[in-house]
Amino acid sequence: MRLLALTLLLGLALGQTYRALPGADTGRPGLDRSYALVYPAENLRAVLLLVPGLLGGSTNFALLAEHLRREAPWLEVWAWERRANGLEDRRGFRAENPLAYYQTLPEPDLSPLRDFGLDVHLLDLDQAVAEARKRAPVVLAGHSLGASVAALYAWAHGEKLRGLVLLDGTLGLISLPREAFLQGQDTPLGRLPGLEDLLAGRASPVFQLPGLGPKELALAEAEAYLAAKRPEELVPLGPHRATREAKALLRVDDHYSLFPPFSVSVGRAFAREGLSLWGLLQGRLVLTVRGPRRGPIAWRDTGEATDPRAFLRAFARAETGFSEWYFPYRLLLEVGGYPHVRPDLGPRPLPYPVLALGAGRGLVREPEDFRLGELFPGTPGGVEILPGLTHLDLLTEREGRTARAIRGYLERLLGPGTPGPAGPP
Repeated sequence: MRLLALTLLLGLALGQTYRALPGADTGRPGLDRSYALVYPAENLRAVLLLVPGLLGGSTNFALLAEHLRREAPWLEVWAWERRANGLEDRRGFRAENPLAYYQTLPEPDLSPLRDFGLDVHLLDLDQAVAEARKRAPVVLAGHSLGASVAALYAWAHGEKLRGLVLLDGTLGLISLPREAFLQGQDTPLGRLPGLEDLLAGRASPVFQLPGLGPKELALAEAEAYLAAKRPEELVPLGPHRATREAKALLRVDDHYSLFPPFSVSVGRAFAREGLSLWGLLQGRLVLTVRGPRRGPIAWRDTGEATDPRAFLRAFARAETGFSEWYFPYRLLLEVGGYPHVRPDLGPRPLPYPVLALGAGRGLVREPEDFRLGELFPGTPGGVEILPGLTHLDLLTEREGRTARAIRGYLERLLGPGTPGPAGPP
């Protein structure tokens, strides 16, 4: 329900626009489009089209885009959002109390998500690339699961791109045998349904983990949205009081988060701490807050990878979000089982080098795990692992290391001069 999002400007002073893009025709005009948060550039040489990962939205890339604009003012950044974001009711962020608004989140019609698999998203991405190519040559960059989608797109349409960047993700991190893909399998987190259950309506079309369902994601965004605007305001945190900033950051900091792929390094709470039982059951040392040391529970910036207030600032946008509340389960399933869905796609050389950036505490920690030679045989590739960063820190870190690595790659890729628009695909 992004009625405002199709036309509103996001921060005219920053020149960001949120726009709808043509999408694959599935017979649903209200949903047959994807979106992009666009950071325009003058005298541009290239467009960097960023694809978010699992449960990720366009403002995952807000801090990276800020660094890129400083490092490479000739680069236009497009942060893509998948079509399921069109189901989100963002009106709560215009309400006086977004938290109260999202305490009850009416469920939209989720049945279309059963059809939104890999083919639909590759078609959507192809149309997004076509729109971006009207501006300049396009370099595609994907984070996490988005890196898998970007790699598959490069297999299908690599000639339409000017470059490819994989950010702590690659093909094969999730791999489903045919039987598991079709019929499901048991995992430590419970039963993973297969495509047959999904299409028969026996499985939810939305991917969710305990505590990371649509309502929880909406409330977490609302919490961070308010914390960005009123960080020192005191609010209840269990039996204690805390600043809004502390309450929001406790959910995601790597010391306290139960979900490592969704954690960032943003500091510590001023509080008494203990060990989380749920963390120990995962085999991890996860801290939990037991109460204040003195006064309300507050937050301190300890100089870790990500600036806490800059991180919260990425949430302070009403029209577009940091997360994707209704992530199509079929997309996750078919990325993991892509050989069974698109057997026509396979490794191929690309006419340009590939850049792969990993995070020292992320998903791809060793250069060989990107498998660039296997995925893109005969293609030059550069791999760099940025130490000390979590999976999300790679996008949010304060020093701009990710942006500098991407800028260096683009400068080597584009060479001297100022290329014009790529022309029609």
